[in-house]
Amino acid sequence: MRLQTDGGLKTGLDVIKAAIIGAESFGFGTAPMVALGCKYLRICHLNNCATGVATQHSVLRKKFFVGLPEMVVNYFQFVAQEVREILASLGVRRIEDLIGRTQYLEILEGETPRQRKLDLTPILSTAGLAQDAPQFCATPSNAPFDKGELAERMVRDMLPAIEAKTGGEWRYEVKNFNRSVGARLSGEIARRWGNYGMEEAPLAVRLTGNVGQSFGVWNAGGLHLYLEGDANDYVGKGMAGGKIVLRPPRNARYVANETIIMGNTCLYGATGGHLYAAGVAGERFAVRNSGAIAVIEGAGDHCCEYMTGGVVCVLGRTGVNFGAGFTGGFAYVLDLERDFVDRYNHELIDISRIHAESMQSHLQHLQNLLEEHVAETASGWAEEIVNDLRSYIGKFWVVKPKAASIDSLIENLRRAA
Repeated sequence: MRLQTDGGLKTGLDVIKAAIIGAESFGFGTAPMVALGCKYLRICHLNNCATGVATQHSVLRKKFFVGLPEMVVNYFQFVAQEVREILASLGVRRIEDLIGRTQYLEILEGETPRQRKLDLTPILSTAGLAQDAPQFCATPSNAPFDKGELAERMVRDMLPAIEAKTGGEWRYEVKNFNRSVGARLSGEIARRWGNYGMEEAPLAVRLTGNVGQSFGVWNAGGLHLYLEGDANDYVGKGMAGGKIVLRPPRNARYVANETIIMGNTCLYGATGGHLYAAGVAGERFAVRNSGAIAVIEGAGDHCCEYMTGGVVCVLGRTGVNFGAGFTGGFAYVLDLERDFVDRYNHELIDISRIHAESMQSHLQHLQNLLEEHVAETASGWAEEIVNDLRSYIGKFWVVKPKAASIDSLIENLRRAA
């Protein structure tokens, strides 16, 4: 098992200290962002980054973002140079020879009584490992069970249709060790036609079973994934286009709209496409979604967190903290228990009821979403709502950013599309 340190690393000295304590790899986050122009204003969640680094706002990116890959390369060259200089000063030839060698660190007494009470010796302990033995991982372990065989088989089956841009339909069975299903296909599509080049000749992939993490990750336009079963975390992560549809098995005896059908952090960072699920999603659904349209039948905590675009329709109960950092797009939430007002984050969003007389565009849009959801998933719950929409419409909330006009939401959606 390899040990990685992450968070707050900025200099070569930071890398050296982390290696001495035992780190074998090093994660950098903020410093490379600063190298690209970030001014550290701590407003990333508001979608109005003054330097265009952390925003989906195209105007801000176009006018203010000045970052180039060479800037990050230059930064890491300086870090590497400092690491080499410190290694040389210690008389150590390689970073591997420094990992876990805590004899290079000295514990200071502390400047205050509180500091002097700290016992740091456990951090410097080698746990009895012999000094002449490697202090880092030397034997690969925990090899993934999934060798990607299904993914390669799918590519072999569909590559002619991708190259000829003819589309088609295929069927497969999946197991929970099949991870990132669809990623290889999206890569082949994007390599030849870009993210949206096959939307007019879609590949319909019909799957049955229980699929592992990251189902439909980076989904490209023209890839339509239909799953009869359930999925693990990260469904539709980074989704760019196409369609992902989840429905319970045909012989399922449970109530679909009260049962989890996908895990946590699904639709994370999606930029486009459609997702329909006849069941409940886990926590943090559609975090940082900036363009995808989704219909689900319930969600856990933190749904639509940091969302900057797209539409999410929840046909059931949500968890708490709905819409924290929500700055773009909008959502529909069915509130049968009349407690959604206590479950959403009040900082940046407003909620409004749908009035059939004055909000005809929203009513029509919601009805179209519901009908599409029924057509794709055969959801009995959504069908009940569609058939009696007059009774249910008064129980829906429209959730929008405080800064957005409710009259502009549909028009903004059309413009974005």
